[in-house]
Amino acid sequence: MPGTSVCDKQGIKACGNCKLVVYCGIDCQKAHWPEHKKACRSSMAKEHWRPAWDREGRIPHWASGVASTNWHNVFGGSKYLWGNTPAVDVLNLERNEGIDYKEDIALLFAASGDLRHVVRTIASLPHDMMQQFDVTMNDLEFDVVARNTILLLLALTIQASTTVEASSTPLSNAEALIHVWYSASLPSYVLSQLHDRVKPLIAEVCSKITHKPESTTLGKTWKFSDGRTLRLVLKQKDWLRLADFLDVPEDLSVEDAAAIRRTITLAPERLDYQDRWYFKDASPFMRIAKQKFQEDGILIPFGHPRTAFDTPNPWPLDDKADPSSGWPVLEVRETSSPAPQDWYAKLFIYIHNMIESFLDRLQKTKICFVLYNVDARELPQHLEHNRYARVEVANICDGGYIGIGNTLSLLSPFLQSPRQNVHATFITLFINAVKEAVKRGNPRDETPDMQFLTKYLPYPQTPSMHDADMMRIWDARDLALDVDKFFNRYMVFCDFKQISANLGVKMKKSNTIVEKWPTQLKLKVGQKGAEEEFRLNLGSSLTNIERYVEWKRV
Repeated sequence: MPGTSVCDKQGIKACGNCKLVVYCGIDCQKAHWPEHKKACRSSMAKEHWRPAWDREGRIPHWASGVASTNWHNVFGGSKYLWGNTPAVDVLNLERNEGIDYKEDIALLFAASGDLRHVVRTIASLPHDMMQQFDVTMNDLEFDVVARNTILLLLALTIQASTTVEASSTPLSNAEALIHVWYSASLPSYVLSQLHDRVKPLIAEVCSKITHKPESTTLGKTWKFSDGRTLRLVLKQKDWLRLADFLDVPEDLSVEDAAAIRRTITLAPERLDYQDRWYFKDASPFMRIAKQKFQEDGILIPFGHPRTAFDTPNPWPLDDKADPSSGWPVLEVRETSSPAPQDWYAKLFIYIHNMIESFLDRLQKTKICFVLYNVDARELPQHLEHNRYARVEVANICDGGYIGIGNTLSLLSPFLQSPRQNVHATFITLFINAVKEAVKRGNPRDETPDMQFLTKYLPYPQTPSMHDADMMRIWDARDLALDVDKFFNRYMVFCDFKQISANLGVKMKKSNTIVEKWPTQLKLKVGQKGAEEEFRLNLGSSLTNIERYVEWKRV
């Protein structure tokens, strides 16, 4: 911690007040108190903390006419480099083909986003899986494909490390991957690993293609031990850009990078937006943990020293980007941690365990990755019909993107037929469908269900449009929607039946891969844990109306 020496003893007892920091004993706790009390006794940690605009009796920034009329407007980077829905094991073998399934398996992630679905799926593979396992990933955003490539190359090359090498490194392999993926700065050792293991692989390709036309599409397959491979297909200009991602600008210090980050994550003009998000958090000390992550962007436990993180890892994110969005919040909540109020410690432990399992299966499985960076509408020219046991398309099927009819028309021919695999499944995600259906109906459909919401949240004594309690109820309204009613309306509007008939596909009556409504409340009002679940979902950056539809060919 700044201003204190670092203790290398194992922490055994959390601070009794905040439960954010773990100490080895009373002496360390006392020595650290002058620093720790800033967080532990923060006004934001009080149960009755209120947002600044509410305390000051003024109109919040987003309603002042100065800001965009949409309070969700993006501030900072506009790229979605982290997942915005919880990671899914797209195979779920136990409920489908069975854990003893012996046929080769091929998966297609047509609009992959980050690696979370791939990591969780591979981490869930049986220990004794001997067959060929192929993963094809594509994303329109080059930065996403670049990050996925770098992470996979690092994962594949560190599998070749000897036991002696691995035991002498300051961080575990899983920790190195976590920080490359999520942290705004890295220990210099991790950058050295990238330079030693990943950069030469990419530099070799770049040296051979410098004189090729920029628009030329070029593929490279790297081969690793035991038949594992990674193939990347990019345009010439993007290969050269990929090499640049592994270098930190010489004139960018870690202090400068942190200052640039804070101009986005802690921008004064975004104070009211931040307070509105904090006011929804499940507990006061979750606010403190979240504020700490916004300050330094390092995904480690709250009390862990930051001194080793001396190298910038700059990626263009917006001010609401959060690693939690890509993982199931209820599972993260159940993760054991010595600091039970430190949400990011739990998240770190959860992701660490997931990546450890991923690396273990990666080492034992004959697996081949192929990565593309094209519009999903161009992807079919690269694919083989009837090949994939799963086709996962994220939410490109939403009306604002390609749409469900076009998505199925383009990509369902690449799903295995029922004769090949009766469990083959096409997985679509709708994030905006319920909202679209609500807006197409009676204006009263947009009115929050106060009878339900006030069982969880206090109603203001003197309600006004900008009262913080009223704003929080408004933000919670999607948790009270009759989501099935609105999604049924959406299916009629989009004519799912006709799409099925035209394309030879059929909605599965019961999902066997992922829940239909994975982020909806599971507990009823009054049940044990229901209030905590409600507040956890409310405080997350999920919409809570995400709907998965699974399809099969007929």
